[in-house]
Amino acid sequence: MKHILLTIIADDKSYNKSATRYLYKTHPELWNQILAKTNFLPYDAMPKQRVWHILTDVWEIPKCPITNLEVKWWENRYLETSSRNARIKRQHLRGDFKNSFTEEINQKRREGNILAVKKGRKYRSKDTYTEEQKEKQRQTFIKKYGVDNPSKNLIIRKKLSDANITNGATPRHLRSLRQLYYDRVVYFTKLSWKNYFDKINPTRLNRSKIDLDHIYSIQQGFRDNIPPYIIGHWTNLRMLDKSLNYSKGMRCDKTQEQLFNDFFSNIG
Repeated sequence: MKHILLTIIADDKSYNKSATRYLYKTHPELWNQILAKTNFLPYDAMPKQRVWHILTDVWEIPKCPITNLEVKWWENRYLETSSRNARIKRQHLRGDFKNSFTEEINQKRREGNILAVKKGRKYRSKDTYTEEQKEKQRQTFIKKYGVDNPSKNLIIRKKLSDANITNGATPRHLRSLRQLYYDRVVYFTKLSWKNYFDKINPTRLNRSKIDLDHIYSIQQGFRDNIPPYIIGHWTNLRMLDKSLNYSKGMRCDKTQEQLFNDFFSNIG
């Protein structure tokens, strides 16, 4: 059977290589044998999927090495993991991220940003500016807009909003409840960072190397109907290594009870 299939695939002259799709028409007896051999698959399994099992001598659906759940068939192969979180965890366990945020790599990113600006890129990373350049920038903003950051000017904010909508962003009144919730959490998170910086980041860790993480995730907060000002409160924020934050995904590292206790113990 395998030899016949290999011959059919090798002789396939169709522009989209669809010979296996029509085996039930061109080779009905062979197709019945394939169905019998792959009866562990769902009834609506694709011909390519059934043929893959024959050619690879695999007689069960592969499972995710992290969750032990069956993985999905995708076009012409099985996915390696059952979900995005499982994929990230697998990469983390393999050590794929261990060298992603070393000082050497971060320095290369900074140098790359500076070089890109010299070659004509309009914007550059904040960590490539000196303190003198930052202060000069602030003074220019105050002189032109009356504020130290253009985003604080209502006219500028309106222009930015209109430009984003023109470029495809969803107007506020048409945004989903989930997006509106995320927007409010981001707003309160920025306030917390501004007003409680010393509590969140007492050792002055560099934000280019460390992420600001919500211990109780925003997504879970939305699902549990927790007010945005609690999710964005400084008691729910911490500095976390970028690779650890990436692998954490939407996991919550404190319970809902701890979340509320931390918040109500530190208000006022």
